Amino acid sequence: MGLADLETVDLVSSDPEGGEELHVIAGAGWPVEDEALYHVQLLIKIAGVLGYAESRRAEGKRSTVTVWGPDEPPAGVLEYLRSKGVRVLTGDPGSRQQASGRVPRIPNLPDGQPDINALQAANAANFARRHGLDGSVESLPRLDEILEARRAEHGLGPDDVDEDFTDGDLIVLGGAYAGEVMRAAVGGTWALGPHGPLGPVHLRVGTMSANVLGKVHKYLQHGAAESVSGMVTFGISELNGH
Repeated sequence: MGLADLETVDLVSSDPEGGEELHVIAGAGWPVEDEALYHVQLLIKIAGVLGYAESRRAEGKRSTVTVWGPDEPPAGVLEYLRSKGVRVLTGDPGSRQQASGRVPRIPNLPDGQPDINALQAANAANFARRHGLDGSVESLPRLDEILEARRAEHGLGPDDVDEDFTDGDLIVLGGAYAGEVMRAAVGGTWALGPHGPLGPVHLRVGTMSANVLGKVHKYLQHGAAESVSGMVTFGISELNGH
């Protein structure tokens, strides 16, 4: 339960009239040093929750969405969630109140949308700092090695498959790093969209869209057959006309 569980609704409550409230729990709060990570995790998670709420409404159910955390979220998070009709609460679980927001490290764009390029650049820098990477295309095999080590820590061998295995921190940080390496090589921009096959956070480069976060997730589940390094280097080669 929490923002790192990218594909789940944390809690569902019902009222006597048959309505339901979908709860997203930001249980770790909003520490400044991890603001970009938690912000992007929330964007991914809330896209799925909002999509589920819409499907419930299509079935005739009254479905609302609430995000709660123990401390004030960055003002950009609050602005974006409210634009989506999401209620945002803060404080102790027994005395929740409407959030008012705090000064963000990475503010939203003038149109109120998250600055997804700045957020993912910060996440890529975080990942590079943690693992001593230099942002080059040549560093990408090391990303695969880090993912394989995480699989081994989970008890998976090189040929093992676990469709349920996930790591929301590594998906966002490793995916951001792979995407920023690609951007440095061939340009492009991060895109934020609805829940779908490409994922709500993906990379657009010319006519190509790359679901690098999804590829990290696939590697965690399937291993080297889903090489992130191979996908990114192939994409760079294609865009360079090789």
